[in-house]
Amino acid sequence: MLKKFKALFPKPPFKSAGYPKRIYPGHAAWFVREVTNDDIKALLAVERNVYHGKLPWTKSAFLSELISPLPHLYLCVEAEAILAFGGCRIIGNDAHITNIAVDPDFQGSGIGTFLLQELEHFAKKNGCLTMSLEVRLSNRDAQRLYRKLGYVSRAIKTAYYDQTNEDALDMVKYID
Repeated sequence: MLKKFKALFPKPPFKSAGYPKRIYPGHAAWFVREVTNDDIKALLAVERNVYHGKLPWTKSAFLSELISPLPHLYLCVEAEAILAFGGCRIIGNDAHITNIAVDPDFQGSGIGTFLLQELEHFAKKNGCLTMSLEVRLSNRDAQRLYRKLGYVSRAIKTAYYDQTNEDALDMVKYID
């Protein structure tokens, strides 16, 4: 019976990474910590800013990821409010980046790179050999960032995004 309800309780924080912790990209003092169910409204606000009013993920999609029994890590960066978030789910020996977003006012500040590096650390701790993600074909800035961090293109997924039918570029990083 307890197994049925295990998914309803938040998993313990990823303690070995020392969350929450203070980070200093540029001159600002920001904190990184694990996302909780109470943060979903703020994550949706970041998405609205990034996607010009649209919401690629719903509240239930975030909730589903946060209570998943699969190993996962979702982090947010905040000052007075959440400015960015990112997360991955481990399936087999792959850490799949499910979602990452940085408020447009803070893009280019190193937060996206920082989040991806933290997720890679989590992937390595869990024995992953690869990290994978999908990115919109139109999102050239994100593709440049991923390539800079060692991701390579694998394939194009036609009409991958439901709302727009936009194609996605499937990318992978092979972890040493």
